[in-house]
Amino acid sequence: MPEKTVTSPPDAAEAAARHTLAALCRGDGPRRCPRCQTPDPYVLADGRLRCGACRYTFHDFTGRWLNATGLAARQWLALAEAFAAELSTREAAAAVGISYNTAFKALTVLRLAVLAQGADAMQLLGPGAILEPLLEGPAGHAGRSGDAPQADGLPVYGILTRGQLVFVDLLPELSAESVLHFNHNFHLRVARHGSVLVTDRYKAYDALILCGDESLPYHYLLRHPGQPFAESGGCPFWDFARPRLRQFKGLSWRRFPLYLKELVLRFNLRGQDMLPTILAALCAPMPKKA
Repeated sequence: MPEKTVTSPPDAAEAAARHTLAALCRGDGPRRCPRCQTPDPYVLADGRLRCGACRYTFHDFTGRWLNATGLAARQWLALAEAFAAELSTREAAAAVGISYNTAFKALTVLRLAVLAQGADAMQLLGPGAILEPLLEGPAGHAGRSGDAPQADGLPVYGILTRGQLVFVDLLPELSAESVLHFNHNFHLRVARHGSVLVTDRYKAYDALILCGDESLPYHYLLRHPGQPFAESGGCPFWDFARPRLRQFKGLSWRRFPLYLKELVLRFNLRGQDMLPTILAALCAPMPKKA
């Protein structure tokens, strides 16, 4: 007789996935209340937890990025694997068995989680910051016409290389208008790739980079002899990021930092397994609202 293959029922697979993610949420310490941080809550009959100090009822994923959508734990694990494999949104949706829209929203949450681990996270996610609207609804404000500020408000980022690592920083003192001004008055070379502008070296940065929209006066740019440093092979990160930026759908000035931070992670972990870093970000607490 042929040998029978025993497979785990779906509920067992989900329980195993929840156990894996819950362990990442807890880390090495005891369970803590997400509201007051008191350790060792007690377990209710339905499996939820209740804080003995403030009486808050919660579960292991409360207040964490992976609780921001309706995905099951095993779907999160599958989506994280698809993201690590650099699958497109459509490919990831097919791999996980969810709709395109659901995959798009969940991947936005994942990218927000990755970005939130950076040193400049609160500059991008804090009150009134560029990405704050996405915290209310990851699919919202994703590039509606009229949603972008004028050139004097479009954000600019700096690409900085240190050894084998790269960093991309928000530069709040600069705007798209600053880049146009530097181009005209200080002969700063600027290259255009669709809605993305990348400049020559600026101070310690290999390049300034920004994403505009149809309101940005691209015709105002002046061409200067030669190429920007990053365009001439001087910045390995830009060589890595440029073809990938072309593949992203829904690229807009607001979503641009999500993709930049994703590409920084991919570049810095190239040749390594990204999955542990991605799962750790998903299991991290979301920033608290002011």
